[in-house]
Amino acid sequence: MSFGLLAFVTAFFASAITAPLVGRVATRFGVVDAPDGHRKLHEMPVPLTGGPTLLITIIVAVTTTLLAYPGLLAPTTNDIKFLLSLFFAGLLIVGVGIVDDRFGVRGRQKLAAQILAGIIMLPSGITVREVSILGFHMSFGDLAPIVTLLCIVGAINALNLIDGVDGLASTTGIVLSLSIAGVTYIYGGRPDGLMISLILAGGLSGFLIYNFPPARMFLGDSGSMLIGLVLGAVALKCSIKQYTAATLLLPTAIWAIPLFDVAMAIVRRKLTGRSIYETDRGHLHHCLQRRGLSGAKLLLITASLCALTGMGAIVASALKNDLIAVIGAATALSLLILTRSFGHTEMRLLSNRLKRLTASMMHRSAPMQTVLHDEETQLRGDHNWQQLWETLTDFAERFKMDRVELIVNLPLIGEEYHASWKRKTQTQMHEEWKSEIPLIVQDMRVGHIKVVGAVGDGSICKWMSDLIGGLGAFEAELVTLIEDLRREKLSPPAPTKTVPVPVPERFQPEKLHGGHSAH
Repeated sequence: MSFGLLAFVTAFFASAITAPLVGRVATRFGVVDAPDGHRKLHEMPVPLTGGPTLLITIIVAVTTTLLAYPGLLAPTTNDIKFLLSLFFAGLLIVGVGIVDDRFGVRGRQKLAAQILAGIIMLPSGITVREVSILGFHMSFGDLAPIVTLLCIVGAINALNLIDGVDGLASTTGIVLSLSIAGVTYIYGGRPDGLMISLILAGGLSGFLIYNFPPARMFLGDSGSMLIGLVLGAVALKCSIKQYTAATLLLPTAIWAIPLFDVAMAIVRRKLTGRSIYETDRGHLHHCLQRRGLSGAKLLLITASLCALTGMGAIVASALKNDLIAVIGAATALSLLILTRSFGHTEMRLLSNRLKRLTASMMHRSAPMQTVLHDEETQLRGDHNWQQLWETLTDFAERFKMDRVELIVNLPLIGEEYHASWKRKTQTQMHEEWKSEIPLIVQDMRVGHIKVVGAVGDGSICKWMSDLIGGLGAFEAELVTLIEDLRREKLSPPAPTKTVPVPVPERFQPEKLHGGHSAH
């Protein structure tokens, strides 16, 4: 048995055996994903076991493989250094992930832990000092550690964000691991990278037994971030030639689908006035769900897209033609955008923002009080929010606002809407006031509005009182609208009324028995 097959099989059985044991411990200590009726829509609490299961699996499989092949990593000490760095970085990521799964951690705190994990990996020989892309060479010099950190942190978050459906991150991780293993094998890369990628593929295959929809266990942040860390580190290790130069095009092509999901999330959140750490239901898997895909079908579609980009990278490495990898990734992303399955809304938001930026740089004169833009974007759902938006823009014009923005986010009923309005003014930045007002309906935040305007004359208290009072009509309309939508989409269907069918007289029981009843 080859070391690669041994690593895969060992990891598979280690994961399959370890996961139930970790699940019991996780349930006992409350490390579970409980439904909240708003964003987490599953029915029962599910243990979050991915991180500890995969970390134990990697340790067991690496130890077993090295005991069976003691000379596997003998030629160089860099391989041992890489494995030790990966272990300590993984231990940090899993620890922070468990704390987040149990108690919750702020986005910036998780980011700090991810950066620290990347710093731990820097001495392991994966620092990207020089890249070669389609024949073009670029040296990063003193910026090399920063570039490496960006690659690792990006990989961690790419898998973390895609983990929103039963089995999706596990399936994606398997395909990415095998793709990286294929490229590494063809290029004759170091055995440590090939071993770890096959161990991760085997471990995720074993975990998928419990994570396949309907899932009995979730990866949790500890599991999804660990997958991203391992895949990111191995991709860098396997793409670096003699630890000095890297061909980042092939790893990027392999990662095209998760990275595209991350990029669209950043575009969607930033251009709708939200924090990039804020959760939403606009990711790839959410969009595929709204097109009627779920369970195994959703996993199959996503895995096929990742396999397309992975096969492009493998063929490109075999034929030594990086352009093939570009074509494979471009084909997969184009399929998503052109079929309007994912990414088209974000592209429209980006296009509108670029158009406004271009127009502002043209220095075209416009008369005072002219509305520069009034844009609406239905991020998902099918309800017409235009009347509500017109109520808000009427308010903005009446109180001479400079800008107003509305975001409505109702994941439970599948509605998300964004609109922005701006008019030409001479208000200087230091004269502006800004406010973000949360929208609360039935004790639940359903979105917010942002308003920007100039400071009014006279009493500021009276002016603010009038301003808040002016929002009364908008608030009343919003509450009524959302309550009606919830009743319409969440109420069980009314029972069908059974209408008795008249029975002809000759078929009635008493007629069949000579005029006497059956009893």
